[in-house]
Amino acid sequence: MSIYTQIAYLPIIFQVGHGKINNLQEILSSKNLKFNNILLLSGATHSNEMAKNISLEHLNHHEIVNDNTLEEVQRISEMVYINRYDLILAIGGGKVLDVAKRISQTQRINHISIPTIISNDGLISPISVLKDNKGITQSVSGNMPTGVIIDINLIEKAPIRYLQAAAGDILSNMSATNDWFIAASNNKERVNDIGFQLSRMAAHSLINFDKIDLNSKHFLKMVIQGQVNSGIAMALSGSSRPCSGSEHLISHAIDFLNVSKATLHGYQVGVLSLFCLFLQKKLDKVHLQYARKIKLTTDLDEIYQLDEKEWIEIFRVSRNMRPGRATILDKFSDKALLSKYSEFLTASHKVENNL
Repeated sequence: MSIYTQIAYLPIIFQVGHGKINNLQEILSSKNLKFNNILLLSGATHSNEMAKNISLEHLNHHEIVNDNTLEEVQRISEMVYINRYDLILAIGGGKVLDVAKRISQTQRINHISIPTIISNDGLISPISVLKDNKGITQSVSGNMPTGVIIDINLIEKAPIRYLQAAAGDILSNMSATNDWFIAASNNKERVNDIGFQLSRMAAHSLINFDKIDLNSKHFLKMVIQGQVNSGIAMALSGSSRPCSGSEHLISHAIDFLNVSKATLHGYQVGVLSLFCLFLQKKLDKVHLQYARKIKLTTDLDEIYQLDEKEWIEIFRVSRNMRPGRATILDKFSDKALLSKYSEFLTASHKVENNL
Protein backbone atom coordinates (compact mmCIF):
# COMPACT_ATOMS: atom_id res chain seq x y z
CA MET A 1 0.00 0.00 0.00
CA SER A 2 1.31 3.45 -0.87
CA ILE A 3 2.44 5.53 2.09
CA TYR A 4 0.34 8.35 0.69
CA THR A 5 -2.92 6.43 1.07
CA GLN A 6 -2.33 4.27 4.13
CA ILE A 7 -4.39 4.91 7.27
CA ALA A 8 -2.55 5.85 10.45
CA TYR A 9 -3.89 3.81 13.37
CA LEU A 10 -3.64 6.22 16.30
CA PRO A 11 -3.61 5.16 19.97
CA ILE A 12 -6.92 4.22 21.59
CA ILE A 13 -5.59 5.44 24.93
CA PHE A 14 -3.77 8.72 25.42
CA GLN A 15 -3.70 9.96 28.99
CA VAL A 16 -1.49 12.54 30.66
CA GLY A 17 -1.68 13.28 34.37
CA HIS A 18 -0.37 12.65 37.85
CA GLY A 19 -0.40 9.13 39.30
CA LYS A 20 -1.58 7.44 36.10
CA ILE A 21 0.72 4.45 36.65
CA ASN A 22 -1.36 3.54 39.72
CA ASN A 23 -4.58 3.29 37.70
CA LEU A 24 -3.58 1.06 34.79
CA GLN A 25 -6.36 -1.48 35.38
CA GLU A 26 -8.98 1.24 35.50
CA ILE A 27 -7.64 2.84 32.33
CA LEU A 28 -7.79 -0.43 30.40
CA SER A 29 -11.27 -1.23 31.72
CA SER A 30 -12.55 2.21 30.74
CA LYS A 31 -11.73 1.34 27.11
CA ASN A 32 -13.11 -2.22 27.40
CA LEU A 33 -9.65 -3.62 26.76
CA LYS A 34 -8.97 -7.07 28.19
CA PHE A 35 -5.74 -9.03 27.94
CA ASN A 36 -4.95 -12.49 29.28
CA ASN A 37 -1.18 -12.76 29.02
CA ILE A 38 0.81 -9.56 29.47
CA LEU A 39 4.57 -9.10 29.05
CA LEU A 40 6.16 -6.16 30.84
CA LEU A 41 9.31 -4.64 29.31
CA SER A 42 11.59 -2.15 31.03
CA GLY A 43 15.15 -0.92 31.03
CA ALA A 44 17.76 -2.26 33.44
CA THR A 45 18.00 0.61 35.93
CA HIS A 46 15.57 3.50 36.56
CA SER A 47 12.55 2.05 34.75
CA ASN A 48 13.27 -1.39 36.21
CA GLU A 49 12.58 -0.07 39.70
CA MET A 50 9.37 1.59 38.53
CA ALA A 51 8.27 -1.60 36.76
CA LYS A 52 8.47 -3.55 40.03
CA ASN A 53 5.61 -1.45 41.41
CA ILE A 54 3.23 -2.02 38.51
CA SER A 55 0.10 -3.96 39.40
CA LEU A 56 -2.07 -5.32 36.61
CA GLU A 57 -4.24 -8.39 36.13
CA HIS A 58 -2.66 -11.10 33.96
CA LEU A 59 0.78 -9.48 34.05
CA ASN A 60 2.78 -12.69 33.83
CA HIS A 61 6.39 -11.78 33.11
CA HIS A 62 8.83 -8.88 33.39
CA GLU A 63 11.74 -8.79 30.91
CA ILE A 64 14.69 -6.38 30.78
CA VAL A 65 15.52 -4.72 27.43
CA ASN A 66 19.32 -4.56 27.30
CA ASP A 67 19.70 -2.33 24.25
CA ASN A 68 17.84 -1.06 21.18
CA THR A 69 19.33 -3.61 18.80
CA LEU A 70 17.86 -5.85 16.12
CA GLU A 71 19.34 -8.77 18.04
CA GLU A 72 17.41 -7.80 21.18
CA VAL A 73 14.22 -7.46 19.14
CA GLN A 74 14.74 -10.98 17.82
CA ARG A 75 15.40 -12.39 21.31
CA ILE A 76 12.26 -10.95 22.85
CA SER A 77 10.17 -11.65 19.75
CA GLU A 78 10.92 -15.36 20.17
CA MET A 79 9.79 -15.09 23.78
CA VAL A 80 6.54 -13.41 22.71
CA TYR A 81 5.90 -16.10 20.10
CA ILE A 82 6.61 -19.04 22.40
CA ASN A 83 4.56 -17.73 25.32
CA ARG A 84 1.76 -16.25 23.20
CA TYR A 85 1.60 -12.92 24.97
CA ASP A 86 -1.29 -10.73 23.87
CA LEU A 87 -0.01 -7.38 25.18
CA ILE A 88 3.37 -5.74 25.68
CA LEU A 89 3.43 -3.10 28.40
CA ALA A 90 6.63 -1.09 27.91
CA ILE A 91 7.90 1.28 30.57
CA GLY A 92 11.12 3.19 30.05
CA GLY A 93 12.98 5.52 27.75
CA GLY A 94 13.38 5.56 23.99
CA LYS A 95 15.34 2.32 23.69
CA VAL A 96 12.67 0.28 25.49
CA LEU A 97 9.82 1.90 23.56
CA ASP A 98 11.59 1.44 20.21
CA VAL A 99 12.10 -2.28 20.86
CA ALA A 100 8.45 -2.64 21.92
CA LYS A 101 7.17 -0.88 18.79
CA ARG A 102 9.16 -3.14 16.51
CA ILE A 103 8.14 -6.36 18.28
CA SER A 104 4.54 -5.18 18.23
CA GLN A 105 4.68 -4.98 14.45
CA THR A 106 6.60 -8.17 13.71
CA GLN A 107 4.55 -10.27 16.16
CA ARG A 108 1.23 -8.52 15.49
CA ILE A 109 0.66 -7.80 19.15
CA ASN A 110 -0.74 -4.73 20.93
CA HIS A 111 1.54 -2.62 23.06
CA ILE A 112 1.10 0.19 25.56
CA SER A 113 3.86 2.69 26.29
CA ILE A 114 4.60 4.31 29.63
CA PRO A 115 7.53 6.69 29.06
CA THR A 116 9.75 7.53 32.01
CA ILE A 117 11.51 10.33 30.16
CA ILE A 118 10.57 12.77 27.42
CA SER A 119 13.68 13.31 25.33
CA ASN A 120 12.70 12.84 21.67
CA ASP A 121 9.77 12.30 19.30
CA GLY A 122 9.92 8.49 19.42
CA LEU A 123 7.20 8.54 22.08
CA ILE A 124 4.28 7.92 19.75
CA SER A 125 5.80 7.55 16.30
CA PRO A 126 5.56 4.44 14.08
CA ILE A 127 9.36 4.46 13.76
CA SER A 128 11.79 2.28 15.71
CA VAL A 129 15.41 3.40 15.90
CA LEU A 130 17.50 0.24 16.19
CA LYS A 131 21.14 -0.75 15.76
CA ASP A 132 22.29 -3.57 13.51
CA ASN A 133 25.17 -5.95 14.29
CA LYS A 134 27.66 -3.37 13.01
CA GLY A 135 26.31 -0.68 15.31
CA ILE A 136 24.73 1.27 12.46
CA THR A 137 21.53 3.02 13.49
CA GLN A 138 18.49 2.24 11.37
CA SER A 139 15.02 3.75 11.37
CA VAL A 140 12.65 0.84 10.75
CA SER A 141 8.89 0.59 10.87
CA GLY A 142 7.09 -0.19 14.10
CA ASN A 143 3.52 -0.17 15.34
CA MET A 144 1.93 2.89 16.82
CA PRO A 145 1.12 2.06 20.46
CA THR A 146 -2.38 0.95 21.36
CA GLY A 147 -2.08 3.31 24.28
CA VAL A 148 0.24 5.95 25.69
CA ILE A 149 0.08 6.70 29.39
CA ILE A 150 2.19 9.62 30.56
CA ASP A 151 2.51 9.91 34.31
CA ILE A 152 3.78 13.41 35.09
CA ASN A 153 5.08 12.13 38.44
CA LEU A 154 7.47 9.80 36.59
CA ILE A 155 8.55 12.39 34.02
CA GLU A 156 9.30 14.98 36.71
CA LYS A 157 11.71 12.57 38.41
CA ALA A 158 13.91 12.47 35.33
CA PRO A 159 16.92 14.85 35.16
CA ILE A 160 16.10 18.19 33.51
CA ARG A 161 18.47 17.40 30.65
CA TYR A 162 15.90 14.97 29.22
CA LEU A 163 13.29 17.72 28.94
CA GLN A 164 15.96 19.96 27.43
CA ALA A 165 16.72 17.25 24.85
CA ALA A 166 13.02 16.86 24.03
CA ALA A 167 12.69 20.59 23.47
CA GLY A 168 15.78 20.51 21.23
CA ASP A 169 14.45 17.54 19.30
CA ILE A 170 11.28 19.44 18.38
CA LEU A 171 13.39 22.33 17.08
CA SER A 172 14.84 19.88 14.54
CA ASN A 173 11.37 19.64 12.94
CA MET A 174 12.13 23.00 11.32
CA SER A 175 15.22 21.91 9.39
CA ALA A 176 13.71 18.48 8.69
CA THR A 177 10.59 19.91 7.04
CA ASN A 178 12.73 22.37 5.08
CA ASP A 179 14.72 19.40 3.74
CA TRP A 180 11.48 17.62 2.88
CA PHE A 181 10.33 20.64 0.90
CA ILE A 182 13.71 20.78 -0.89
CA ALA A 183 13.35 17.12 -1.89
CA ALA A 184 9.81 17.72 -3.15
CA SER A 185 10.92 20.78 -5.13
CA ASN A 186 13.47 18.57 -6.91
CA ASN A 187 10.77 15.97 -7.68
CA LYS A 188 12.50 13.41 -5.47
CA GLU A 189 9.62 12.98 -3.00
CA ARG A 190 6.05 13.95 -2.32
CA VAL A 191 5.05 15.82 0.81
CA ASN A 192 2.19 14.67 3.02
CA ASP A 193 0.60 18.06 3.72
CA ILE A 194 -0.97 17.19 7.08
CA GLY A 195 2.20 15.52 8.34
CA PHE A 196 4.24 18.51 7.18
CA GLN A 197 1.98 21.03 8.93
CA LEU A 198 1.69 19.03 12.16
CA SER A 199 5.46 18.84 12.42
CA ARG A 200 5.84 22.58 11.79
CA MET A 201 3.07 23.40 14.26
CA ALA A 202 4.76 21.31 16.96
CA ALA A 203 7.95 23.32 16.50
CA HIS A 204 6.30 26.73 16.15
CA SER A 205 4.17 26.23 19.28
CA LEU A 206 7.32 25.83 21.37
CA ILE A 207 9.63 28.27 19.62
CA ASN A 208 7.04 31.05 19.99
CA PHE A 209 5.79 30.05 23.44
CA ASP A 210 5.84 33.08 25.73
CA LYS A 211 6.94 31.24 28.89
CA ILE A 212 9.79 28.95 27.89
CA ASP A 213 11.09 27.55 31.16
CA LEU A 214 12.59 24.09 31.70
CA ASN A 215 11.32 24.17 35.30
CA SER A 216 7.73 24.97 34.33
CA LYS A 217 5.05 22.24 34.38
CA HIS A 218 3.19 24.19 31.70
CA PHE A 219 6.22 24.09 29.42
CA LEU A 220 6.68 20.38 30.16
CA LYS A 221 3.10 19.71 29.00
CA MET A 222 3.70 21.80 25.88
CA VAL A 223 6.77 19.71 25.06
CA ILE A 224 4.81 16.50 25.56
CA GLN A 225 2.09 17.74 23.21
CA GLY A 226 4.74 18.74 20.68
CA GLN A 227 6.26 15.26 20.79
CA VAL A 228 2.83 13.68 20.33
CA ASN A 229 2.09 15.87 17.31
CA SER A 230 5.49 14.99 15.85
CA GLY A 231 4.74 11.30 16.25
CA ILE A 232 1.35 11.65 14.59
CA ALA A 233 2.99 13.59 11.74
CA MET A 234 5.30 10.65 11.09
CA ALA A 235 2.42 8.18 11.31
CA LEU A 236 0.38 10.10 8.75
CA SER A 237 3.39 10.42 6.46
CA GLY A 238 4.46 6.81 6.70
CA SER A 239 8.08 7.74 7.46
CA SER A 240 10.29 9.81 9.76
CA ARG A 241 10.53 12.53 7.10
CA PRO A 242 8.53 15.23 8.97
CA CYS A 243 10.98 15.13 11.89
CA SER A 244 14.25 13.83 10.46
CA GLY A 245 16.42 15.57 7.90
CA SER A 246 20.00 16.71 7.46
CA GLU A 247 20.42 17.32 11.20
CA HIS A 248 19.58 13.68 11.93
CA LEU A 249 21.94 12.40 9.23
CA ILE A 250 24.85 14.26 10.84
CA SER A 251 23.72 13.09 14.28
CA HIS A 252 23.63 9.45 13.16
CA ALA A 253 27.14 9.85 11.73
CA ILE A 254 28.40 11.27 15.03
CA ASP A 255 26.89 8.30 16.86
CA PHE A 256 28.26 5.79 14.36
CA LEU A 257 31.77 7.21 14.68
CA ASN A 258 31.49 7.17 18.50
CA VAL A 259 32.37 10.83 18.74
CA SER A 260 30.28 11.26 21.87
CA LYS A 261 28.26 8.85 23.97
CA ALA A 262 27.28 11.38 26.60
CA THR A 263 25.16 13.75 24.48
CA LEU A 264 21.45 12.98 24.36
CA HIS A 265 19.98 12.53 20.89
CA GLY A 266 17.44 15.34 21.22
CA TYR A 267 20.05 17.83 22.40
CA GLN A 268 22.39 16.81 19.60
CA VAL A 269 19.87 17.13 16.76
CA GLY A 270 18.63 20.42 18.24
CA VAL A 271 22.12 21.95 18.02
CA LEU A 272 22.65 20.48 14.56
CA SER A 273 19.30 21.84 13.44
CA LEU A 274 20.58 25.39 14.00
CA PHE A 275 23.51 24.67 11.70
CA CYS A 276 21.27 23.05 9.07
CA LEU A 277 18.84 25.96 9.22
CA PHE A 278 21.85 28.16 8.47
CA LEU A 279 22.70 25.98 5.46
CA GLN A 280 19.10 26.29 4.30
CA LYS A 281 19.26 30.09 4.76
CA LYS A 282 16.34 29.77 7.18
CA LEU A 283 18.08 30.47 10.51
CA ASP A 284 16.21 33.21 12.32
CA LYS A 285 16.81 35.18 15.50
CA VAL A 286 13.83 33.46 17.14
CA HIS A 287 15.53 30.06 16.73
CA LEU A 288 18.63 31.27 18.54
CA GLN A 289 16.51 32.90 21.25
CA TYR A 290 14.71 29.62 21.80
CA ALA A 291 18.02 27.72 21.95
CA ARG A 292 19.32 30.12 24.58
CA LYS A 293 16.18 29.78 26.73
CA ILE A 294 16.44 25.99 26.80
CA LYS A 295 20.21 26.23 27.33
CA LEU A 296 21.07 24.70 23.97
CA THR A 297 24.56 25.64 22.77
CA THR A 298 25.05 26.96 19.26
CA ASP A 299 28.68 25.84 19.26
CA LEU A 300 29.29 22.16 18.57
CA ASP A 301 32.91 22.64 19.63
CA GLU A 302 31.60 22.97 23.19
CA ILE A 303 30.41 19.37 22.93
CA TYR A 304 32.97 17.72 20.65
CA GLN A 305 36.68 18.40 20.55
CA LEU A 306 37.28 17.67 16.87
CA ASP A 307 39.75 18.74 14.24
CA GLU A 308 38.94 19.53 10.62
CA LYS A 309 39.65 16.01 9.37
CA GLU A 310 37.25 14.55 11.92
CA TRP A 311 34.48 16.95 10.91
CA ILE A 312 35.00 16.14 7.23
CA GLU A 313 34.71 12.43 8.08
CA ILE A 314 31.44 13.09 9.92
CA PHE A 315 30.02 14.94 6.92
CA ARG A 316 31.16 12.14 4.60
CA VAL A 317 29.60 9.41 6.71
CA SER A 318 26.37 11.36 7.18
CA ARG A 319 25.63 10.98 3.47
CA ASN A 320 25.53 7.19 3.88
CA MET A 321 23.22 7.11 6.90
CA ARG A 322 19.99 7.18 4.90
CA PRO A 323 20.76 6.51 1.21
CA GLY A 324 18.29 8.24 -1.06
CA ARG A 325 17.12 10.81 1.50
CA ALA A 326 17.64 14.17 -0.19
CA THR A 327 18.65 17.03 2.13
CA ILE A 328 20.47 20.35 2.05
CA LEU A 329 23.73 18.41 2.56
CA ASP A 330 23.55 17.31 -1.07
CA LYS A 331 24.21 20.88 -2.19
CA PHE A 332 27.65 21.05 -0.55
CA SER A 333 30.89 19.11 -0.63
CA ASP A 334 32.34 17.91 2.68
CA LYS A 335 34.96 20.68 2.65
CA ALA A 336 32.31 23.26 1.82
CA LEU A 337 30.25 22.09 4.82
CA LEU A 338 33.28 22.60 7.05
CA SER A 339 33.63 26.13 5.73
CA LYS A 340 29.90 26.75 6.22
CA TYR A 341 30.16 25.55 9.80
CA SER A 342 32.78 28.22 10.51
CA GLU A 343 30.51 30.82 8.93
CA PHE A 344 27.63 29.56 11.07
CA LEU A 345 29.61 29.97 14.29
CA THR A 346 30.56 33.53 13.41
CA ALA A 347 27.01 34.47 12.40
CA SER A 348 25.30 32.83 15.39
CA HIS A 349 27.73 34.33 17.89
CA LYS A 350 27.14 37.77 16.41
CA VAL A 351 23.38 37.40 16.77
CA GLU A 352 23.68 35.93 20.27
CA ASN A 353 25.74 38.86 21.46
CA ASN A 354 22.86 41.16 20.50
CA LEU A 355 20.10 39.08 22.13
